[in-house]
Amino acid sequence: MLAGLGLSHETFAQPRSWLPGLQLYTVRDPLAADPDGTLRRVADTGYREVELAGLAGMTATAFQEKLKRHGLAVPSIHAGYDDLRGNLDGVFREAQTFGASFVVCPSVDAEERRTADDWKRVCRTLAGAGRAARRHGLALAYHNHDYEFVPFADGATPFDLLLRETDPEDVKLELDVYWVARGGLDPVRCLRDNAARIALAHLKDLGQSGATVELGTGVLAMEPIVRTALAIGARHLFVEQDDSADPLRSIAISRRFLEGLPADVRPR
Repeated sequence: MLAGLGLSHETFAQPRSWLPGLQLYTVRDPLAADPDGTLRRVADTGYREVELAGLAGMTATAFQEKLKRHGLAVPSIHAGYDDLRGNLDGVFREAQTFGASFVVCPSVDAEERRTADDWKRVCRTLAGAGRAARRHGLALAYHNHDYEFVPFADGATPFDLLLRETDPEDVKLELDVYWVARGGLDPVRCLRDNAARIALAHLKDLGQSGATVELGTGVLAMEPIVRTALAIGARHLFVEQDDSADPLRSIAISRRFLEGLPADVRPR
């Protein structure tokens, strides 16, 4: 099923320049143990933007001070579904503290998404949060896993419902190409087919075992993926690796892969 995923080599529009980004979930353990040292390593490795997945035990203000000290911008933060449902003002304050433009729902708990009706409720919640985000000068996006591509009895998928039941002005997508591939789809095609929705992307490679691995060491054709994400107008691209025995070494390997891309898609 995974053979050939992301291997499309069509000609795309001229990609734009971009800053290398990192989803900080990748370095969550060293970040919790040594925030300053870890952020220094992230910056020294060459990342210029980060996406937050929590506050690593700090207040938003203290965290932002450390990020600023190391020259790391925060265009996007993750906010839990429960907070989007019941603590929107707090989420928006946090986003504004970091100077973020995007708030991303990273997942929905299994008990909230068992049926198509459940997903329609999720869509209504996301749509309402997205409208509120727009009033605060922010944009809401939804981050996929693979379960959004598992069909219901009628053949439709939760991903189909998200697209159909929400307005693209209210709910954008943060496409995680690893999980797209795990769901059995071609990441390049998924990027192209949903170009109008995709504002952000997670760059994550798929190992032969099915695990997340460093960019360029797995089975996904990452250059066409990066090229397509840029060509369709994705605003920010974040390297992510869910698990690693040495995450700081892993982010350096992935950064070197990005540095080795052709000049027209290499981050600046």
